[in-house]
Amino acid sequence: MQHVTVKGLVIRETDFGEADRFITVLTAELGKIEVLCRGIRRKRGSLANAVRLFCYSELTLYASGKRYTLNDASVEMSFWSITSDIEQYALCCYLAELAAIASDEDTESGELMTMFLRALYALDQQKRPVQIVKPAFELRLASILGFAPDLLQCGVCGATEFPDGVSFLIEDGRLVCASCRRRIGGTYFSVTEGMLAAMRHILFCDGKKLYAFQLNASTAEALGTLCERYLLYHLDERLTTLEFYHTLFPETDKRTTGENEHE
Repeated sequence: MQHVTVKGLVIRETDFGEADRFITVLTAELGKIEVLCRGIRRKRGSLANAVRLFCYSELTLYASGKRYTLNDASVEMSFWSITSDIEQYALCCYLAELAAIASDEDTESGELMTMFLRALYALDQQKRPVQIVKPAFELRLASILGFAPDLLQCGVCGATEFPDGVSFLIEDGRLVCASCRRRIGGTYFSVTEGMLAAMRHILFCDGKKLYAFQLNASTAEALGTLCERYLLYHLDERLTTLEFYHTLFPETDKRTTGENEHE
């Protein structure tokens, strides 16, 4: 058994027994790891606070093979206050589930961890709305996972200007101009100029500016639907946290906003 010191973000916690807890931690160097925290629910003070959900902490662990047990911890940044806002909490639980799916043990996850930390900071400190943070995280995650869409030209004819409008094909992440769309089948979304500008910002901006854009409510709603559908199509996963998130927006969340079927 050896000591390992690592910084990571707590993305899941599971209580068991009388006082123990397992936490899932997203780290840059070790990827996603599971850590046993013995007796942590009986403890108070800095150690217990450092292993709460959505805390970024320095952890000292006992490592035995792929098994990790908490020895000591100190908080670097805490976003626990997010749990007091139901909309932010629901979104962050969804982002945490996405992060868990997208990361593996022994796989570097620095870009993903940093993106998640910036999402937490944007919500907690910069007061960015969930309707902006959610699609930005989803589309950038798609890029990290290797299925970034092509947003520079029509994927059929190569046109870079779209005077008659443009659509987005969910299946392969291509833009399709109005002329080509009549000849292309699949599931597509109509894309406004504002949506396209936001999508390009999300994909190409410096990570520090990922959540630094604004959209009106209807455009943000349409963008959120598009990015969600695109990511989930490629992940092919059912996420219970996303279902809970959508229960909070029964009036404005239309799962088919902007969506059209073309045969």
